[in-house]
Amino acid sequence: MVNELENMPPASTLTDEEQMVDPSNSDSQEDISLGDSNDVTSLASLKAIRSGNEDASGNEQMNRNDEAEEDPLLTRYHTACQRGDLATVKEMIHGKLLEVNNDGDPVEHITGLHWASINNRLSVVDFLVSQGADVNARAGALHATPLHWAARYGYVYIIDFLLKHGADPTMTDDQGFNLLHLSVNSSNIMLVLYVLFNVVSKGFLDVDCQDPKGRTSLLWAAYQGDSLTVAVLLKFGASIKIADTEGFTPLHWGTVKGQPHVLKYLIQDGADFFQKTDTGKDCFAIAQEMNTVYSLREALTHSGFDYHGYPIRKWFKKSQHAKLVTFITPFLFLGITFALFSHINPLFAIIVLFLLAIATNKGLNKFVLPSYGRMGIHNVTLLRSPLLSGVFFGTLLWVTIVWFLKVMPRTFSDEQYANIVMLVILVSVFYLFCQLVTLDPGCLPEETDHENVRQTISDLLEIGKFDTKNFCIETWIRKPLRSKFSPLNNAVVARFDHYCPWIFNDVGLKNHKGFIFFITLMESGIFTFFALCLEYFDELEDAHEDKTQKNGKCFILGGSDLCSGLMYDKFVFLILLWALLQSVWVASLIFVQAFQICKGLTNTEFNVLMKESKAIGPEGLSFNENFNTTPEGFAPSIDPVDPGEESNDTVLAPVPGSTIRKPRTCFGVCYAVTGMDQWLAVIKETIGIKDSTGHNVYSITSKIPTNYGWKRNIKDFWLTSDVNAPLWRRILYSPSGSKALLNGIEVDYFKLYKLPNKDVEQGNDMV
Repeated sequence: MVNELENMPPASTLTDEEQMVDPSNSDSQEDISLGDSNDVTSLASLKAIRSGNEDASGNEQMNRNDEAEEDPLLTRYHTACQRGDLATVKEMIHGKLLEVNNDGDPVEHITGLHWASINNRLSVVDFLVSQGADVNARAGALHATPLHWAARYGYVYIIDFLLKHGADPTMTDDQGFNLLHLSVNSSNIMLVLYVLFNVVSKGFLDVDCQDPKGRTSLLWAAYQGDSLTVAVLLKFGASIKIADTEGFTPLHWGTVKGQPHVLKYLIQDGADFFQKTDTGKDCFAIAQEMNTVYSLREALTHSGFDYHGYPIRKWFKKSQHAKLVTFITPFLFLGITFALFSHINPLFAIIVLFLLAIATNKGLNKFVLPSYGRMGIHNVTLLRSPLLSGVFFGTLLWVTIVWFLKVMPRTFSDEQYANIVMLVILVSVFYLFCQLVTLDPGCLPEETDHENVRQTISDLLEIGKFDTKNFCIETWIRKPLRSKFSPLNNAVVARFDHYCPWIFNDVGLKNHKGFIFFITLMESGIFTFFALCLEYFDELEDAHEDKTQKNGKCFILGGSDLCSGLMYDKFVFLILLWALLQSVWVASLIFVQAFQICKGLTNTEFNVLMKESKAIGPEGLSFNENFNTTPEGFAPSIDPVDPGEESNDTVLAPVPGSTIRKPRTCFGVCYAVTGMDQWLAVIKETIGIKDSTGHNVYSITSKIPTNYGWKRNIKDFWLTSDVNAPLWRRILYSPSGSKALLNGIEVDYFKLYKLPNKDVEQGNDMV
């Protein structure tokens, strides 16, 4: 009947973080018994079925059709359709060896268009349709159309072509599955989005359409553990209340699978976890039987419920009040810490401090964090709260207090200029900190007009770039180059650099320059404070007559001014020590940022380079991280955004395995938060990477598409694109809009889809 299926990997991407299910994999669709029902509890009907005995792995079929074996002409034709051999297909059709509407096998009537569709051979599909092939022809054991076959594998470009040439999206196969059901079954979020905007949004299908078992697309996505599809279906208004013929709602099936993100989305949307199936089981009972209790509890806690499903008491009416308490807590904790070590035995102080830290941690987690409200699928933890920014602010506030009340009164007469500089630095750092915490880092507005989204999808399909690398599945906009979606701001941030926990905000186009000023002034302030404290300690030493006591107890510090501080004002000494400790990671951050600015790349792009250099995997590993199903040999149209210009949009994107997160230890978290991992990578990059023989090998930054030379890169970063403004204003001010320099040319980072050519004459720039 058929030859072997070639090159048909599922279009979905399976990551540890999302735990998506490949519906074409029969091993992932095991039979599950939840009770006494012999129908709904057997999920055999949930298995993906393509055609009779079709083998999804691409191996030769177990049972070949005798008639097909006896017809070598038909076998050759079908093989050519599968392989995308357009020349052979044209030769056979134009030579009248076969008729395009009579090219099916004698038994299951599987046509060349079916085989071309399921193998993503767009050129063959285009030719066959142009010759009059029936786009709605039914074939196979399920009497499915080419549209159904392509949808099984998530081939967006084939679906788009067939729909534009008369394919009926409302048709169902013998399982009762229509285009929306099969698109969800593919787990390709790009196909799901395409169908929702181009079929459901136009009214051809209802988002809650049910199959013969009463199962909606949301129910299917929940069962598959496909959190991306669940999220977008909920945004399209899919009902969480519709149950199948046996009383299973999406939350019931989500509990069967046990994917925490799916459960979070459903519960946050109002799903009833107390609702029972026809066999009288709620989600708690199902979770016990399916061993998914941990996932259900995690989702409940995240959504503001206890393990029994009852709302957790919130001690703050507003989320901002809870965040303010978290933000202020480090200031109080640091003050108590410095006071303890200043007035009591250090060993006893450590014990008290350890107990206080445990109590503070438990208090924040139990009484404060539950009032934060919902934050998407990310768990509310102290590391995702303003705690670290509170640590910085508390340090800054204590430095200011001791300088103003103790250091400045004793040192102003001798160090007037240093104190004035300290005042200017403190005021500037406070101002910049408030700006960085509150201001927009460069967020692009979300698109809500479905017609505009359809046009964006159409434009991306024309140029072969309809994937998650170029289209934001959260905000439904085309992603500009160098941008990234931020869960914190729930928006795409232009020229995204990194998320900084010390300012509890993202660093992007509009605040990156301010961030550099901020950390540079911070480092300068620490060393100015250090110099003033030494003078202050010297004044304390002069005010005390008993100097022998100091020399006798400061065997490590000797007779230095630091010893005077330890002896006569331990509180100020400890604050200075704490500030100097912060200067270590701040200095490393300044070093890394300076290196990246000179190289013309962002922190995120540098991280991608680091991961690429470490990515090691088996040869032939296929990992479709961006959900890209662009057909092989696809000839894109000219990008309508910038017609006539040669494409130059090679950007640094994640590589296979880069999204698989390794378990982090406490040391690893501190290592990453302080940026020391990047500091070491920059050091290796600076001194060069050598092989075992000692010879230099490639540099991880040798092929940066945005590197236009260190002089040009520095100018691009520090100068705004407003050539009419004074030079000082161009240096000190950050971009107020979306425009900035790149290779000396003004570009709109909200619409940056092509990079300026590196061969552009520098004399024609904006500088």
